[in-house]
Amino acid sequence: MARRKNYKRRRIILKNTFYLIRKNGMENVSFQMIAEKSGISKSLLQSYYPHKVKLTDDVVRNILNTLDKQVNRFNQTSDGTVGARTKAFLYTIAMLGIYDEGLKRIINEVFSSNDTLDNWSSMIEEWVRENQIFDEDYFNPHEVEYGIAFVITGIGRLYYNNNTQFNLSAEQLADYATSSLMYSFLHCTPDEINQALKKGHEIIASTDIKEIHHAIDTMFDDDKDIVC
Repeated sequence: MARRKNYKRRRIILKNTFYLIRKNGMENVSFQMIAEKSGISKSLLQSYYPHKVKLTDDVVRNILNTLDKQVNRFNQTSDGTVGARTKAFLYTIAMLGIYDEGLKRIINEVFSSNDTLDNWSSMIEEWVRENQIFDEDYFNPHEVEYGIAFVITGIGRLYYNNNTQFNLSAEQLADYATSSLMYSFLHCTPDEINQALKKGHEIIASTDIKEIHHAIDTMFDDDKDIVC
C-alpha cells in the first residue's frame, strides 16, 4: 500500500512539475511552486526528490520514453534499423519544439548550457542502456557513449541557434545528427547510412505529430506507466 501511495504521489509531483516548467521554464520553477501545485509541503516534496535536477530529469526521461514508444508505433519497417529509429526520434524532438512553445522552452533550456548538455547526454546514455537501443554485441558501448555525447552537443547547438543563425528543417537536423553518429562512431558505410536515412524518412512520413503531442500531454495520466 505504501509503495502504491508513493508511486501515486510521484506521478502527481511529476505531472505538476511538467506543467510548471512547460509554462515558466526550468529556471523559473522552484520547489515551493511545485509543492504548492501538488498540495504538499516543500519538505515532503524533498523527501521524494532531494534535488531539483533529479526531478526535472525524471520529467525529461518520461518524455523520452513516450517519444520512443510513439516512434516505434509508427515504425512500419520490418528490420527496425537503429539509424532509421534514431533519425525519426531526433526529428520528432525537433518537431515537437516547433509545434509546442512550452516543449520548445524545455528543449531550448536543456540545450542552453554545457552543464545541461552534459546532464542530457548522461541521461540519454542511461536511457539507451535501459532500453537496449544499441546491441552491445554489435556496437562498441564506449563508442556509442562517445557518439551520443558528440551528437547531443552538436544537434543541441544547431537546434538552439537554428532560428537566429541557421535555417535547417527538423529533418535536416535529424539527418546531420544521425549521419555523424553512424559514420564516426558506429562505423557504418555510406550505403548503410543512406539506407537508414531513407527508412527514417519513411517512418517520419507515417507519423502524426498531433498524436505524439497528445501522448506527451497525457503521459502522466493515471492509466499510463511512468518512470520515477
